[in-house]
Amino acid sequence: MGKKRSCRRTDDENRIHEKAVKLRKMTDEQLVKYVESQDEQAKVGNAVKETPSLESVMEDIMDEIGRIKGVGKTKLHYIQMILQEKLEDYYG
Repeated sequence: MGKKRSCRRTDDENRIHEKAVKLRKMTDEQLVKYVESQDEQAKVGNAVKETPSLESVMEDIMDEIGRIKGVGKTKLHYIQMILQEKLEDYYG
């Protein structure tokens, strides 16, 4: 397989190639620091995201279902009971 000419690469391919070359030229120590910093950033990003509570999920779902034409209070109550049972199994 031949080498791909840089003049035939797209801008995205050139950007990815430059980043790959930069990573390949790093020393072991630099690579470890880079990977650890990326891991820390990912952990911080994941910590900010919170899972919604069961009550808020139920409220959002019931609001949406309540807007459906033909769904009255009784039918909505039955749907809420079924959803609550299923979501409690899911959320624990």
